Amino acid sequence: MTRITNMLRLRTDLGRGAAIIASLAAVFVVALTAPIPTLPDAGRAQVRAEVADRLPGWSVRRIDPTWENAYAVVTSCAGRSIDFQFVPGHGLPRDDAWIQPHSSYARSRLAMTSDHHRYLLWRGHRLHPASMECAENLARDGSHNGSDPGRD
Repeated sequence: MTRITNMLRLRTDLGRGAAIIASLAAVFVVALTAPIPTLPDAGRAQVRAEVADRLPGWSVRRIDPTWENAYAVVTSCAGRSIDFQFVPGHGLPRDDAWIQPHSSYARSRLAMTSDHHRYLLWRGHRLHPASMECAENLARDGSHNGSDPGRD
């Protein structure tokens, strides 16, 4: 082989290498920016329905799946939010759920909706579940400002 042939091969190899690196970079960028498709989540719909029954008038800001079929729930009413974990099962019947609040304010509010006097849990098969409407919460607090009293 001549020197000219070697130089042409070197340029082609460099061009091919640059093209491979550019295509890998493009795939990486697409992988980071493209949304991950998800299937409809029946558990999320069940949590949304249960929260609507227990906290009427509250708007559900977020329901995110967490560990072992649990969901992190954020609800709000007049600028105040209640954050808690909704944990179905785990030693309870299938339709019942443990409620694990993230702050003392959330604990005090969710205690009014609990179906147990000692633990925070929601039973799945109740004819008249305990609930707390958004208006009741505002009347109980006695104010309309957006702060969260007792926030940990």
